[in-house]
Amino acid sequence: MSKMIETFNKVIEEIKSDLGDGLLTADIWHLKDAQGLAGYKQNAKATALFNEVTRILGKTLEGSDYPGLGDYYTVHLDNNSMVVIILFDGYQLGMTVDLSKTTMGVLMSVVMPKIQDMLKKAVS
Repeated sequence: MSKMIETFNKVIEEIKSDLGDGLLTADIWHLKDAQGLAGYKQNAKATALFNEVTRILGKTLEGSDYPGLGDYYTVHLDNNSMVVIILFDGYQLGMTVDLSKTTMGVLMSVVMPKIQDMLKKAVS
C-alpha cells in the first residue's frame, strides 16, 4: 500500500505541475471509507460528500435504464470552478479546478488522460 500512496502523491504533484494556479484542491481516497490517501489542500467534508454523490449517482443511473458511470464526471460550480471526479479501481480522485486559470482543453485533453494512465498503473 505504501508504494501506491507514493504513486498517488506523484499523481498529485503532476496535477499541480500541469495546472499550476488552476488547481484549487485535489484528493485521492478509497471508496470504502472516504479517507484521504494523498492530496493538495484536502477537504475532508468535500471528500465525504463526493464519495456519497458517486454512490448515489451510480445507483440512480443503474435504476434508470442508463449506462453506469464511466471513468469520471464533472460538476460546474457558480464561481467558474469545476469539480472533476475520476473513478478507478475502488478509489476516486477529486479535484477542483479554477477555469479562469486553465482551459477545458488542457484539463480534458492533456491532464485527464495522463492522470488516468498514472492512476491505472498505480493500482495494477
